[in-house]
Amino acid sequence: MKSYIEDSFPVKEVSQESAREKNIRHGHISTLHIWWARRPLASSRTTIYSALIPAKEDIVEKDKTRNFIINLAKWENSLNKALIDKARRDILEAKGGKPLRVLDPFSGGGSIPLECLRLGLETYANDYNPVAVLILKCALEYPMKYGKPGVVEIKFEEFGQEVKGEKK
Repeated sequence: MKSYIEDSFPVKEVSQESAREKNIRHGHISTLHIWWARRPLASSRTTIYSALIPAKEDIVEKDKTRNFIINLAKWENSLNKALIDKARRDILEAKGGKPLRVLDPFSGGGSIPLECLRLGLETYANDYNPVAVLILKCALEYPMKYGKPGVVEIKFEEFGQEVKGEKK
């Protein structure tokens, strides 16, 4: 069975979102440390998702999935709970309800493992470079281990207006 990425991945749109992401300087993993080969989060998130769901035969379903992937690529949707939850459900459903394990042995700045975690995958990451290992710990491990549970203020766009909200 073909995966969606093999069939009709929206390369142009995801590439545009990835290029736009390079200019974001608030709340982005790139503000932690400059990494020379950082993968854009938009392309990491959408390629992981697209590689794990099956290709759609029905043209209407194919278009719905394409639009969903384009929305998934947008930086402002990185913390959109409904969107991320749907992506997680889709992956679980495609894989028979069993959470997948991902190993990225040369993960560098951590874009791929970060997006794997966001999509609900059991993720393991490492690198030969000790600086990369420290970045991975700061971006992936320490926030989950030492972060404070509670309310986090987020900004998102709704109907063309910037809105502040809370995430618990």
